[in-house]
Amino acid sequence: MKGPFKPNADGLVLARQLRQLRENTGLTQEQVGEQLGEQLGGSASKVHRIEQGQLPWPDELGTMLDLYKVSDSKQAVLRDTWDRAWQPRPTRAKQEGTGW
Repeated sequence: MKGPFKPNADGLVLARQLRQLRENTGLTQEQVGEQLGEQLGGSASKVHRIEQGQLPWPDELGTMLDLYKVSDSKQAVLRDTWDRAWQPRPTRAKQEGTGW
């Protein structure tokens, strides 16, 4: 994939939800970054990028959800959102072809 990844709508929803979950736990990006760093080599800047729409890897997502103490049922919903976030965004040509 060339260039920076531009998240689709599901990726942006996931980013907002992860930020809200972090804020609800009272953790800073630095604190989460330290935890990711210890386990996965993450950092505060990585957490910031994720909260801006860069999709986390599955192990990063799992670590974040565990850190935020997210219930199993909510984790399933967020993982489904993560799966959909990897779907490509429609291009302008496709949109014009469908009458959008």
